[in-house]
Amino acid sequence: MQQNQSWAILGLQKTSLLRAFLGQHRVVPALPSGIWPFLSNLEPPKAPDSGIAFVSFAYQQRRTIPTGGAFYDYSARYGAVREEDKVTLRESIPICHPRTGAALDTNLLETLAKSLAIDHLLDLPLVVLSNGQTRRAAIMRQLLLEPEVLILDEPLTGLDIKQRPSLLEFLHGLHRRKDPWILLGLRRQDPLPDWVTHVAYAQDNNVISGHRTSDSVRPFFRADRSSTKRVPDALAPERPTKHFSPPGAAVTGNPLIQIRGLNIQYENRKILSELDWTIREGERWHLTGPNGSGKTTLLSVLTGDHPQSYTQKNLVLFGKPRRQLALSQIHSRIGICSPEIFNAFPRRSGPEGLTVRDAIGTGFESIFSFRPRTPEQERRIDEVLQKFKGALSNDFDADVHFGSLSHGEQSFVLFLRAIINEPPLLILDEVFSGMPGEMITVTKEFLRTGLKHEQSVVFVSHWDEELPWPTEVRRLVLGDNNCDHR
Repeated sequence: MQQNQSWAILGLQKTSLLRAFLGQHRVVPALPSGIWPFLSNLEPPKAPDSGIAFVSFAYQQRRTIPTGGAFYDYSARYGAVREEDKVTLRESIPICHPRTGAALDTNLLETLAKSLAIDHLLDLPLVVLSNGQTRRAAIMRQLLLEPEVLILDEPLTGLDIKQRPSLLEFLHGLHRRKDPWILLGLRRQDPLPDWVTHVAYAQDNNVISGHRTSDSVRPFFRADRSSTKRVPDALAPERPTKHFSPPGAAVTGNPLIQIRGLNIQYENRKILSELDWTIREGERWHLTGPNGSGKTTLLSVLTGDHPQSYTQKNLVLFGKPRRQLALSQIHSRIGICSPEIFNAFPRRSGPEGLTVRDAIGTGFESIFSFRPRTPEQERRIDEVLQKFKGALSNDFDADVHFGSLSHGEQSFVLFLRAIINEPPLLILDEVFSGMPGEMITVTKEFLRTGLKHEQSVVFVSHWDEELPWPTEVRRLVLGDNNCDHR
């Protein structure tokens, strides 16, 4: 890689290759001048640990939660009553460089926050930030360290249609000025920015690399020359909340979820206002909207996790008012995949660790710890693993620890956990995050043809092309606390 080039890494082993660039994997044979020889030529010279910054949106155990790989209560964020939950984004940022001890530039903080469209979030508690906002904040944290190289693994995951081109344009500007030099790790389905000149594809312990126009790498990426252009306002997501039904769509089965006049707010900050929504048996819903529009909050109401769900007068879940249902009763009727569950799921090793079979089996009761299983449940796990064996490697072992799997394999196993009990309602929030193409293909096919007729799905994604169903999809678009029906 040369400094006048722009690189993106793709493939099942892209994260392993990126970590090799960080010195976390041994490179054989050893390079006499190291992986980043230019760092030693700087004045003053920099060591790789201070010159290279890395942000990965694959699983990372949260530094502020000393769980040692155990489950942590991700739903605590909705209450935001503990002292640690009151920490704002600004307060969470260290005042000194963690390695050099040098004071961080507060003016740079304001500049970066504005460029990443999170300046209005600096004085809000971290726990109320959306997934997309949290990801942009993670990039800002690393840029504050003023590295020479910034490596970003899957930076587009979870960003809405307006923020994707804005982020790529911002990164392009940084790379053009070499302030810092940017190296991207992308999913195969991500559009390749037009400013990326070179591609490396890492898979099967092999790396194929070359200029983006080279025949050797062109099959491995999706070109999209519009990916770095700003989205015109007319194409941006609509601001009010809107419901869309496919042409000719008729009322289907019995209602599973009935929401009328939903209001969620933290002190004076409204998250959802006067929202109405009914989910019926057999329906397919696409829930979308800008980062910070309240999607995760709305899902926490559906699952009963949000404390304010108890105070809603017109919230009926599975035929009963929310107040009359224990949380376990709600969770047993919902299969869910989400970034929160992915990050919170226990990954201990040793005797206390969950195997892949155990992890899938927790879906029968929607819990996060081992429970003895009945013979019927064991047969069901075998049936699901057999059905999806085409997406798994030939040497895949369901008795290994869940935490030993790759990011993509963990995402896929948690999807199997969500469907194992054939729940009435499936909630799939960024379900394909980290999955390789083969797993995505198999998962989409199952969602098209493998569900029971009466099962309903809420599919959350900023990417229309990720939808498994070409037609017959209802859509709920969240916006600025208004409700409008179409």
